[in-house]
Amino acid sequence: MIKRYLLCLIFLLQSILLYPQAVINYNYSNSPLPDNQCRWITIDNLGKKWFCTEYGLAVFNDTNWSVYTTANSGISDNSIKHLAFDQQGVAWISTSNGGVSTFDGTNWNSYMQTNSGISSNYVRSVHIDSNNNKWICTDAGLNFFDGSAWTVYNLLNSDIPVNHISTLLFENDSTRWLGTINGGFSHMINDSFYTYSGVNSGIPDNSIVGLARDTNNFIWLACPGGALVRYYAGSFYAFNTTTSGMPTDALTSIAIDTFQNVYMGSFDKGLIKKSGNYFTWWNTANSPLPDDNVYCIAIERPGILWLGTNTHGVVRFDENMWVNSAPVSLKKNLSIYPSPCSSLLTINSQLPLSEITVYDIAGKIIYSQNKNITPQHFSLNTEFLLPGCYWITFKTFDETIIRRFIKE
Repeated sequence: MIKRYLLCLIFLLQSILLYPQAVINYNYSNSPLPDNQCRWITIDNLGKKWFCTEYGLAVFNDTNWSVYTTANSGISDNSIKHLAFDQQGVAWISTSNGGVSTFDGTNWNSYMQTNSGISSNYVRSVHIDSNNNKWICTDAGLNFFDGSAWTVYNLLNSDIPVNHISTLLFENDSTRWLGTINGGFSHMINDSFYTYSGVNSGIPDNSIVGLARDTNNFIWLACPGGALVRYYAGSFYAFNTTTSGMPTDALTSIAIDTFQNVYMGSFDKGLIKKSGNYFTWWNTANSPLPDDNVYCIAIERPGILWLGTNTHGVVRFDENMWVNSAPVSLKKNLSIYPSPCSSLLTINSQLPLSEITVYDIAGKIIYSQNKNITPQHFSLNTEFLLPGCYWITFKTFDETIIRRFIKE
């Protein structure tokens, strides 16, 4: 144990000295992370990372760690699947065998079959709606909890397609989308369900393990056998190894950033990014990523991702420091300088651009030009910008590149 904590200290010192790096790996050997299998990562409003592992919950504020297990806290089970925060900042923690545990920073509570109306102690995920109600996805149906009463939707009392619910996405207060295991993609309106499956629609996989919505109201599905699926207005389109540049059909998770880039975890090809119609991926063969099985993705800010892996702990991935983050054709024909800049940022583009957008560090749009921009050498006035770090995106009609610059 002493040896492990000495290794942790050495690793933390190395992280401080070398930070930032393109890939920083925290695992059981070099940090207090309690287990190398991480199923979910949530980043709270203070920037702390909550790692759900197979042997406890770890919280990391970029300097210090806190670890919660059944041995030192009131958490009900060490196998953690998912975590979400309610409107009071209480963490709702999904477990494999202990139902749902809650933690307000001081006090613990648990909802299990022995003390509540929850339908199963195996909980895949918890989702909080705009009214602070909890929707709990289990292997024995969908549970609704308003803080006092429980409602369970299962095969016996509703037209839900299966009892094993994996994830949920809210459309509004009365409408929800459900991802299931072997039951398809279900649209829940009030208490009624309409389900899209391989039998009645073009959906390629009846299991959905991740859901996300972009700003165009497209819903994106991550499927363990059907790759990436886009849904809109009753129609599905699959991005897989046959129809697109996807490197695998086996996905584990999905996340979308403020630039509408779609990031996917996979079982065998590491981290995958869809930007426009272009696909990039990072794995053990082409990057320092330590594991080809990426279970989950959390976006801290544009270009900074946290990845949970199957056997190698968690990874902080800085895409902005990674060379191959954009299509080669656009990357080689675009340059910006100087950075830091004072009053002018020079842009040298040898390709026609359809859009230029400048964002601040929080993702707020500061400047945008969306008319066609012919290839040229021109300057962008930056005098109106406050000192700090900014992101600038350049788009052609099928590619996007993100660059970072500093205003001094």
